Amino acid sequence: MTVYALKHPDGRWLYHLPTPDTFGTPGFGSRAEVIGVYADGQPMEKLPRDWWAAPAEAGVLSVTGKRPPKTVGYRLTDASAESVRYPTTLSLEEWEDRSDRESETLWTLYTSVQEEQPGLEHVYDGPVMVLEGREPPGPDEPQWTANLPHALTERPEYKHLFRGHIAGLVAHMMKIFEAMPRARYVFLNFQNRPGVYVDLRVPYDEPRTEWRADTSHRTGKKLKTGRTVPVLVTRSLTLPIADRVAADTYEQALAIWDQQVAHWTWVVEQASVAACGHCDGTGRVPHGSEQYSH
Repeated sequence: MTVYALKHPDGRWLYHLPTPDTFGTPGFGSRAEVIGVYADGQPMEKLPRDWWAAPAEAGVLSVTGKRPPKTVGYRLTDASAESVRYPTTLSLEEWEDRSDRESETLWTLYTSVQEEQPGLEHVYDGPVMVLEGREPPGPDEPQWTANLPHALTERPEYKHLFRGHIAGLVAHMMKIFEAMPRARYVFLNFQNRPGVYVDLRVPYDEPRTEWRADTSHRTGKKLKTGRTVPVLVTRSLTLPIADRVAADTYEQALAIWDQQVAHWTWVVEQASVAACGHCDGTGRVPHGSEQYSH
């Protein structure tokens, strides 16, 4: 079986090493547990989706595994319950012969006897196909959709090296905006305006305050007590954020993605309101990100 390798820009070698068929079928009790993956006998670093990293090119790639214990019989859990009908031990054949008729009773009285199994080792001896690029995206990173040639659509281990796109920038940015302390509302295509709508409550550039009386919980009337609070003004922005980031490789697209995240975050952070000095604050001059205001 061909082994795919990536020569990483940082000098590491990344190998795609799926668990071999000899370790069993996923989801079944007989599946062996992977204990370690090795490059020339040295442990490798685990990466997402069956990729493993070594500090240099490897001559021998191997994996070791531990088989689950094997059931070899059944043992009576309570010695006082021993009888001709329920002996101290049952062989597998005896258990199978009686389980259809007495399954519930047997599981109440007996426990399985397990036997440890010898370990497994597999050497990846197939040819190695070397590519160049970074590792595939992890589960917490933006995901990649590749425009693969039809013949390669079933080769997900290196699809991030082909031209494609990362989707979901709009949803990602909306989560960032919603977490900002000044944001009140974040909508998509609000009032038929295409883009991400962000409603902000921000202070004046020269802070202003006002007295706000407390309200009685019983009567709803204002009380003599209260507090001084900052005067806030509403800013509304509509941001034309593209949902997809396309590039020749995932690595290139991820760099553009990060630039877009930084840019749109900066746009919202820069939005502020300045009170007009000539009219004592009766007029308001938006300051920062004015091209997105409405």
